Amino acid sequence: MGHSRRRQQLLSDKLLAIREFLKLGQAEMANTLKLEILSHTGQPYNIKPGRISEYENGQREPNLFVLIAYARLGQVHMESVADDRFTVEEFRKLLGQEFCYVTLSRPIKKRNKPVTLISGAL
Repeated sequence: MGHSRRRQQLLSDKLLAIREFLKLGQAEMANTLKLEILSHTGQPYNIKPGRISEYENGQREPNLFVLIAYARLGQVHMESVADDRFTVEEFRKLLGQEFCYVTLSRPIKKRNKPVTLISGAL
């Protein structure tokens, strides 16, 4: 039998920090994530409020689409969310500081998806 993969120890605390930074309850966070995933991918994605609790308690890990949406909402790089070398205290200081993005609503040549422009630190 194989070994289970290593899990980030601080991920659940960082996801909670993002929700607290946004000042949202779990139900509001679920709806906000749904909208963020839809606006970025163009595909609907259903997240129930109970799932947010499971992420924050470390019972489940979000998939990549959800993790990207969390990072975008917190305006932080994915690396700072996923990498345990960033402590929760350091991470809280980064929230809202690492980048801002703008999504264009019109398609760019031969693309039907929105295009996101990311700028560096504010």
